[in-house]
Amino acid sequence: MSRTITRRTFGALAGAAVALSTLGAPAFAEPTELIFNVFIPRPAPLYKNALEPWARAAEEASNGTLKITIPAASMAPPPKQYDLVLDGVADISVAPLTFRRKQMGLDMIGYLPLIGETAKGASVAAWETHQKFFADKNQWGDLVLLSMFTLGSPAILSNTSAITSQDDLSGFKVLAVGKEKVNTWKNLGAVPVGSSGAKPFEAISSGVADGTTSPLGTAAVQGLLKATKHVTLVPGGMGGRATFGVFSSRDRFEALPEEAQKARMQTAGAGLAAKIGTIMDKIDASGLKKFQDAGIEIGEATPEFVAAIEEAGAFITDAWEDAANGMGVDADAALAYFKEVAAAQ
Repeated sequence: MSRTITRRTFGALAGAAVALSTLGAPAFAEPTELIFNVFIPRPAPLYKNALEPWARAAEEASNGTLKITIPAASMAPPPKQYDLVLDGVADISVAPLTFRRKQMGLDMIGYLPLIGETAKGASVAAWETHQKFFADKNQWGDLVLLSMFTLGSPAILSNTSAITSQDDLSGFKVLAVGKEKVNTWKNLGAVPVGSSGAKPFEAISSGVADGTTSPLGTAAVQGLLKATKHVTLVPGGMGGRATFGVFSSRDRFEALPEEAQKARMQTAGAGLAAKIGTIMDKIDASGLKKFQDAGIEIGEATPEFVAAIEEAGAFITDAWEDAANGMGVDADAALAYFKEVAAAQ
């Protein structure tokens, strides 16, 4: 049989054994082991400064009822993280929501254009908005959402001329993956091109594309310092922020002692979202400094340019609002709340 059944059967037997032990002499139950699969490399700040410390904090808060084990290597690629947990191979994981965007459409609010200034603000807002507006819609089904976070604010990187206004985008070949990004760039007058599997540095340095969008911390890691002449910072980010969920199997979560359930939730939630968001903002600040130190010209989108970007991507927000309203969510209120929480961080 599958590992799912094996783990659940073991959990049931372990629970029965604990119950029986209370009839005789005092006994100390072994902690329940949970497998936390993390596809992010261990040297990455997100792993070593947030996800691994959270696992240890949850263990400590559980008063000895939990043991969280993180495999040395990921048990599946990023798109398979949800299946990994649903199939019972792992108990907890982390993954971008885009891999389940149809199922978790409400929480895709974090992907909306110009949604928040900082990763910390957007991360906390994503969690708090979920709790206030979306949790009762049960979009996560057989999964339990433990926390959420977003990556940094995407900037426009150009290897040709500076992009200071919408007019500068005429004929600008920009890497764009996904219908929403492609149509947004078309609405702005740019020429979106697919990556065809090529990495951003390869596509831009070879002239296939003139530029791309990316958080600057990510861009520095991807080697784009050597394929960029100009950077345009866009308040709120050019395009939506990549949003991630930290989640658990509902079956495994509900089978845990109440103390262990509380330990996982109380150490995750908004606190973990804020911690990870802060890390993302620091990574982007470090990336910005690397671009500055390399002598790359740094500019900021004017209010007029930002307004043009907002108008070009309005169809994305409109579609989300229509879907949210159709599910009984006050979309305007949810958006306003998200932005309010994000701005307050």
